[in-house]
Amino acid sequence: QVDAQLLVVQKLEEKERGLQSSLAAVEKELALRSQALELNKRKAVEAAQLAEDLRAQGEHVQAR
Repeated sequence: QVDAQLLVVQKLEEKERGLQSSLAAVEKELALRSQALELNKRKAVEAAQLAEDLRAQGEHVQAR
């Protein structure tokens, strides 16, 4: 019975290691996606500013 319990414990420990590894991979992926999101947010702000600048230039040209 002790051997059987030790085997169960070993299997659970192996499963825990696998889950820890999966968790680390998911956390790494989340960090990468978060970085990509921040980059895309900055690009969106820059694009909006560029669009506003171009709109203002267009109005200025039309006013002439």
